[in-house]
Parts: sequence; C-alpha cells; structure tokens
Amino acid sequence: MFKFLEVISPGCGASFQDAGRPGWKRFGVPPGGWMDPAAAAAANELIGNTTDAVVIELALQGARFRVLCDGWLSVAGASMGWMPGTVRWVSRGEELSFLRHESGVYAYLAAPGGWAAPEYLGSAAVSARSGLGRGFAAGDVISGRKDPTFHEREHGATNRRPAAHPQTIGACVWPGPQWSEFSAAARSAFFAMEWRVSARSDRMGVRLDGASIEVPAGTMLSEPVLVGSVQITGGGQPVVTMRDGPTVGGYPKIGWLDEEECRRLAQVPPGGTVRFEPLNQ
Repeated sequence: MFKFLEVISPGCGASFQDAGRPGWKRFGVPPGGWMDPAAAAAANELIGNTTDAVVIELALQGARFRVLCDGWLSVAGASMGWMPGTVRWVSRGEELSFLRHESGVYAYLAAPGGWAAPEYLGSAAVSARSGLGRGFAAGDVISGRKDPTFHEREHGATNRRPAAHPQTIGACVWPGPQWSEFSAAARSAFFAMEWRVSARSDRMGVRLDGASIEVPAGTMLSEPVLVGSVQITGGGQPVVTMRDGPTVGGYPKIGWLDEEECRRLAQVPPGGTVRFEPLNQ
C-alpha cells in the first residue's frame, strides 16, 4: 500500500464506497454503495481501473486533502471546484480543495488500483448509520493499492466532458405497493407538485418539501422497503429511500424509482426541484 492522502477536512461527507453489499437486506442491512454508479465508474475508467474499484465519495463541498506523495488522481461526478471528468497529476505537499459547490451533490475520487479500504460483509462501502465503517475525519491517512505514479494510460480514458447535473429534473415513477390506496386527488397532487429537495436529505433518503398530500387512512404494517421507494410520511411529504436507507418501514409507498432515476435524483442539490412523471408518460 502507498500512503497517498491525508484528510484535512471531510467536508459535508467523505467516505469509501464501492458497489455495495447486495444480498444482506434480509438481515436488515442496507445495500449501501455509491450514490451515483455512473460517476463512480467514470472516475475509475479515467484512471485505468476496473469499474468496481473502491473510490472516495465526496458530498456537496468542503473536503480538503493533503497529498503525501506524487501521483495521479481522477475525479468524476459533481463539480466542487475541480473539473469533473479529468485526470490530474498531484505533487507531494499539495492541498486538494473541493470547497466550491457548483453542480450536483456527489463526486468520486479515484487512484490507480483503487483505494485500500477495510471491508465489512464483503464490501468497503461505508454505511455509518448501520455501523459498517465510518466516514473520514481530519487526520486520517488514505492509502492506494498501487504506486500512484503508475497510470495505465493505454487502458485509461482521456479527459471527458462532465455529466450534466441539472437543479430541476423530471423522474419517471412506477406505481408503488400502496398506489391504489391513495385517492385520485392525492395521486394527482403528487404528480402536479414541483417538489423541493430538502437540506435534510442524505445517503439514507432524499426528503422532498411541498404541499402535503392526503395519505391513506388506517394503520399500515411494516413491510420491506426497496431503494427507490417513494414513501409518503404522516405529514404528507415524500421521502425517497436511498442506498443507506431502512430495509423495512411502515409508511405507504405511492411509487418506486429505478436505479437510473435514483442516480439522477441523488445529484439534485438541496433547493433543487423534482417533478414526478407517470411511467407511461
């Protein structure tokens, strides 16, 4: 292993992530893993890694690192002051700052060979609220698995145009398990509303603010919850379950988003908006 970076500040959230740990939900363990799989794969491809190598996930802004040895790094996903979709040579003693939020929410930092990270239940993906690892703290030293000066340029991609991360999106929704229990007026209001992403959103769920919609009467028993489930809380506001979200819950689910729509929603920053669209639209 090669000591490569020292954490000065994790900002709004920095952690190791990979594809997650499928197959553990029956034990109450969320799948975890990167919030934007396409961006994580792009960061790995840029540096010449396989797409499943461990990356560092950064959230919104504020992360700062000190470079401990010369080497190559790549970044993809959200724009935080370092142009995403690029490979860059960094020098010992240099400070890397991701302080300026420009677009998107999650960015991914990759090193040659991937980062050396502890595994829990077969994955390096940190899911702190589940007790599976922890996010970075000031003073942590992050090591790469390979000599960072070695960049497989013959296998790696060149710099690429960064993906667009709009502040307003439309998201196609499948009917959820309790779709038919919502009134026609509630379903109509759900699609008519331009929902605003709350600052309380995180890796567990994207919370949306707007006018309350009517929830079905009666008590609902807890049942399995999938990533992408659009639950309506008792206050009439939607919460979309994300990678670290609960595996069971008792809120009615009006809809469900597939992986691509979850990826797009994850990159909408607080204050951004989403309008849901019926799948057949």
